[in-house]
Amino acid sequence: MTSPLILYQKLIAEVKSNSQTGLSSSLLKRGAFFSAAISCMACSTSLLRLSLFGNDPYSCMNLGYSLLTGLSFGSCVSIFNVLLLIPMLTCGRRYLRIGTFLYLILLGSVSDFSYSIFAPVLAVPASDLAARIILLLSGMAVSCFGVSLYMCLNFGMGPYDAFSCIIDDMTHGRLPFRYARILLDSTAVIIGFLLGSLVGIGTVVMALGMGPLINFFNKHINIPILRRNGLY
Repeated sequence: MTSPLILYQKLIAEVKSNSQTGLSSSLLKRGAFFSAAISCMACSTSLLRLSLFGNDPYSCMNLGYSLLTGLSFGSCVSIFNVLLLIPMLTCGRRYLRIGTFLYLILLGSVSDFSYSIFAPVLAVPASDLAARIILLLSGMAVSCFGVSLYMCLNFGMGPYDAFSCIIDDMTHGRLPFRYARILLDSTAVIIGFLLGSLVGIGTVVMALGMGPLINFFNKHINIPILRRNGLY
């Protein structure tokens, strides 16, 4: 397993390498965009929680862990990401970049912070269907924008996303990424459901229907923005 010291040295070497080639400002800019992407993904989970229609599979599972342990949702996300970092260190180091550590730092903490801000003003009763639908659609849009930007930047993968790639690598393509991700998401939903997490239409839509909207953000918004900033 790669030691923390070696990882630290690797990150420092990457920063120095970019600085020496005149790309330090580009690296900082890419990090800022990546942080914004992860923050959008985190805020979207809060909107989806408040919609009462269910969250994406990964959040569904971590909400279940939160109910079981009494820890905050963001803490469960952070803990599980650290656990998933182990297979990245042993079998998927090629997916490990600076963005991976930004992902670890930001996703859980911004999730808890955004929920504490949104809940007092956006919480609606289950009977207010129109408001809940608006929250669901808003959460989906913010999530797809964030995921699109995260993907377009190619600045590192979160442990959960990398895990499907690692399965693909370890099975030598016999279980390709697409099916590995379906298996992983299905397992996450089952775990979340068994732990008492809400599984609803939002969970199904987030698991199966995000692709077209992500492609829209890729083509019409994020790739043009990144190109104008010299990052794509």
